[in-house]
This record gives sequence, structure tokens and C-alpha cells, in this order.
Amino acid sequence: ELILMEDIRFPRTLGPEARSLLSGLLKKDPMQRLGGGPDDAKEIMQHRFFAGINWQDVYEKKLVPPFKPQVTSETDTRYFDEEFTGQTITITPPGQDDSMESFDSERRPHFPQFSYSASGTA
Repeated sequence: ELILMEDIRFPRTLGPEARSLLSGLLKKDPMQRLGGGPDDAKEIMQHRFFAGINWQDVYEKKLVPPFKPQVTSETDTRYFDEEFTGQTITITPPGQDDSMESFDSERRPHFPQFSYSASGTA
């Protein structure tokens, strides 16, 4: 309900370029959404938040990441907030009604045109 009705509230610490980018990406009307027009992703890439980004270098993987975590093992979680690492893990066995396809449009009225395919499955 809040997603559909409420305005987005940003932290005061968020800069104007980031605020503008997120506001554009999160427009409720898909036709007004940043990247939702005829220029598609180019509209996002040209946003002032990304000023100075050489997209060709991104495509060619020439950029050095500004931060590279130093992990000691596959289970090293020191870069994750304790809010998440402190949660209890619950493993729920998959059931036949767990996929998005099992929800008819009446059960998901707020997302009538939403579909999802996990990568590698479609």
C-alpha cells in the first residue's frame, strides 16, 4: 500500500544527484520513469549522477573498483551489517505454489504486469 500511495522520503544525507536518480527510477508511472522512454537505459546512463563515467570503459571492464573487500573465506561476513548477519536462518522447502506463476492476477492486484524469470531458467 505504501509503495503505491506514499511519496518517497530520502535521508537528508543523500546528495541531490542521487536523490534525482532514485526519484526518476522510482516513479510510479512507468511511462514517466527514468529509463522507461524510447531511449531506454541510455536515459539512465546520461543522468547527472553518472557524470564522469566512461560507459565504454565499464563495458570493457577497464575500471578499477573504488573498494575491493578483503575477505578471508567464503563465510567472511564482516562487510555486512549485523542487522542482517544476526538474523535467524530459516530454510523453507520449496513447494509447488512458491513460484510467481502460481499467483493469479487476483492474488497480486498491485503488480498486474509483473513477471519474473530466474536467470538461467528462461
